[in-house]
Amino acid sequence: MERYILRFILLFRGVWENLGVNFAQFKIILETKVTLDNRKPITFKKRNTGKSSSSSSIIQFILYMIIGLMFMVILILIPDRYLALSIMLLCFISMLSITLVSDFSPILLDTRDQYIIMPKPVNDRTIALSRITFIAIKLFNQVIALCLPLLIYVFFNWDIIAIFLLVVQLLLSTLVALVFVNGFYLISIKYLPIQKFKDIITYLQIGLSMIIFLAYYLGPNLIQTIVESQLTIEQLKFLWLFPSTWIASFQSLLLGDHSLQITLFSVLGIAVPLFGIYACTQLFSRGFNAKIAALASADAPLPESKVISQNLTKRPLYKKLGTKLCSSPLEEAGFSIVWLISSKTREFKQQLYPSLAYLPIYFVFLFLRTGEGLPIREKLVKLGESGLYIVMFYLSLLTILTVFQLITQSNKYKAAWIYYVTPIDRPGQFMTGVLKACLIKYVLPFNVLFLCICVPLFGISSINDLLLSSAVGGIESILIMLFLVKNYPFSKASQSSSKALVNLLILGLLGLLGYLHKVIFQYELLIWGLAVLAWILFFIMLKYLQKEDWKSLAFDDN
Repeated sequence: MERYILRFILLFRGVWENLGVNFAQFKIILETKVTLDNRKPITFKKRNTGKSSSSSSIIQFILYMIIGLMFMVILILIPDRYLALSIMLLCFISMLSITLVSDFSPILLDTRDQYIIMPKPVNDRTIALSRITFIAIKLFNQVIALCLPLLIYVFFNWDIIAIFLLVVQLLLSTLVALVFVNGFYLISIKYLPIQKFKDIITYLQIGLSMIIFLAYYLGPNLIQTIVESQLTIEQLKFLWLFPSTWIASFQSLLLGDHSLQITLFSVLGIAVPLFGIYACTQLFSRGFNAKIAALASADAPLPESKVISQNLTKRPLYKKLGTKLCSSPLEEAGFSIVWLISSKTREFKQQLYPSLAYLPIYFVFLFLRTGEGLPIREKLVKLGESGLYIVMFYLSLLTILTVFQLITQSNKYKAAWIYYVTPIDRPGQFMTGVLKACLIKYVLPFNVLFLCICVPLFGISSINDLLLSSAVGGIESILIMLFLVKNYPFSKASQSSSKALVNLLILGLLGLLGYLHKVIFQYELLIWGLAVLAWILFFIMLKYLQKEDWKSLAFDDN
């Protein structure tokens, strides 16, 4: 499919040359990128076979068709065509934008071209547009899958002109998503320092992961509210701000609504994508080559003056915590290494922070689902009386599992040689420091947050519930360290090997413990007694962890 799309794009040679592109170079770059991309092996298997296969593309096509069925449902459920199209196109643009940021950012910001293309006499505009066009080629595979169920439905229910207009609207919506995301990147990379740009990309991807998760839970409820209340586009004025509403107005023009508002929206629906193309090609592509080359460089160290000033000021927080919580210099070293590297490694934050951000969304969803239709005060009373708030305590323990799955992996794992040339004679103490850093940095903040929320809402009796669940989390973390962690921190190459069975067992155990806790939560003395016993068991296991010989940490040539 990609080859046919490429051939179609290359038919418009005059258009590309008018945009300032060297067409011969543009054609070679695109053909090479498409050829190399088709030779990639399947990535979702545990081990790549090194052979190209079309099965991954077929599976991906089917998955996007299933999402396209959801878009079709919006048109079926909402009788107002203008409102239905506005919401559907908004979901469509959002889906494509999230895909562009999460999956195609490495293509736009690929630094490998500096070794082959950039040393050649290829101008900035040709390189920038070749990357954007290659993204568009790959994106159209998804667009076809997303739109196919929708187009089949309207083919049997709309007239031919409306179908043709819908195709134009889908193409314009795709262009809006493409121009918006790439324009944002081009503007950011043009005007921001390289280090800040890297941080923005990381946190943008984290934020979009949260949006996907939130939309998964809240989207169906919003659609149901719109359908049941029979709302119109005039009542949902916030939709006027989105390009999807402007593009959807074409159908209203076709149906005979020639009001000033619809006409203005239609003009915006055509003008904004075209202006976006002009801005990306003429205004923001200059200097693109140099910036992409700079992205390949490592993070810049602090200036020497700042390092000296920091040394003269107060000790950082992790140093104070390490001194107070660790019993030996070796344990403090493990604590400091994990604290610092996890704070500075973008790949680690990009994988971990979305799972941390899901917890508040879980709480919001739990609150909305409890006693639907009841006032807020009665919802809170029901949460307290039923003990459902305890579920949040055990959901937060899932963070431990995610942290320890990621803590041993790194793209720069070869730097781990330092572990094997230093005299670490008691690796148990070192790994205990690793454990303490993970608990203090990623689990304790949630416990403090839950304490501040639950005590005012559900009373002082919730303190012992939190203490018991925290002790269970500590015991869980030690067991994970002993049986699942087989490497030093950040010493193993990043890989997609799945431990689904182990994860399911841990999740099942946490679910069982949470359920048992909920059953007995009204017996205050019993909860206090179990909490004390659990904390005693935790400290005993911590001492055992310190004495563990950790034979699994022996040198293994990655």
